[in-house]
Amino acid sequence: MTTKFEKTGQTKAHLAKATQYYLHPENRPKVHPNFVKDSKVLSSEGDTMTIEEHTHIMGRNLRAVSKMTLNRATNTFDIQLLEGDGKGSTITIALKAVPTGTEMHYAANMELGALGFIAKSPARKTFENTVDEDAKAMDALP
Repeated sequence: MTTKFEKTGQTKAHLAKATQYYLHPENRPKVHPNFVKDSKVLSSEGDTMTIEEHTHIMGRNLRAVSKMTLNRATNTFDIQLLEGDGKGSTITIALKAVPTGTEMHYAANMELGALGFIAKSPARKTFENTVDEDAKAMDALP
């Protein structure tokens, strides 16, 4: 079952700092301690990274391997879940400079599996919290 989520957030961090923030997924466990338990970059070439992440939601420990690509021309991160829980899901994070900092638009097509109707609400809450926590973390950047 594919479920779509979208949310826009804003940070006072300038576009360059916001972009750098996303290029360090190893920091996600510190920013999202209630959800992300481990995040490591398996490989990196140019603006493409392969990332392994261990998360916890609805009392379940999940694992996923994803490919994240930055399109610098559009300031967009495209994330594809390649293996594990949520395989086939896609997430796009589009960044846009605004007078007060950076706007972040998150859009996700999540593959929640056969029990998607049960997982939809917790997944939406986690998705929305992630946007808010990312904005707060970027606001704190020096």
